[in-house]
Amino acid sequence: MFRGQFVSVTRIAFVIVTVVFVVLAGRELYASIRTASISIVAERIERGETVADDVVTKYALRSVDVVDGHYCRSDIVAAGVTLVLAQLDRQNVNVNYDAWAAAASSARQYLRYALSCMPTNSNFWLRLAAVQSIIAEEPAAVAGMMKRSVVLAPHDQVMILTRFYFWNDFTDATLAAARNALDSDLMTMLKLGDRCRVNATIRKISPQLRPIFDRTWTSVGDAATARFRQRCSK
Repeated sequence: MFRGQFVSVTRIAFVIVTVVFVVLAGRELYASIRTASISIVAERIERGETVADDVVTKYALRSVDVVDGHYCRSDIVAAGVTLVLAQLDRQNVNVNYDAWAAAASSARQYLRYALSCMPTNSNFWLRLAAVQSIIAEEPAAVAGMMKRSVVLAPHDQVMILTRFYFWNDFTDATLAAARNALDSDLMTMLKLGDRCRVNATIRKISPQLRPIFDRTWTSVGDAATARFRQRCSK
């Protein structure tokens, strides 16, 4: 009798677990189908292929489906980030301010959603800081985002060199507010960065970043910076 009850309970548990897995698998399949076109266009952009402006606009708008569907799968969320940023990059604030403002607001909203799904993604924090800075560069807010990006990827060369591009464009106030994070990036880049890639990155330094960069260069010392005087093969 007890054996029969045990078998019944086991079967019921098995059925429940199977149903749960089927439901989850079905939802993942539905998410993939619904967002397939977004992922395909995003991949084309990431590969550097030519994608028409109207196509980017169409699928950037569809990124709303990702938010509305509460999809937090990393590949789906990342595809949406690629599209909303591509849409923003193609706007010209001097030609059509309303379109630019709408794209910037959409990108900021989407990145906030992306970070609610992936709060430890250094690149998303960086992109949100960049978008916020062009909407309204609030030094404390932008600096906070940059600090998180640095903390989450302090030694990732790709991220450090990418961040340098944005450090180079921020105002004095933002650079001052994020001073420790900026110093960390510069120090790591000069001490550990690939010589040729760093040389290419620091070729042009903005007036507001120059004094900070020069101080870091001096503090690192000649022993560490001498390698940057060597030529890189083309």
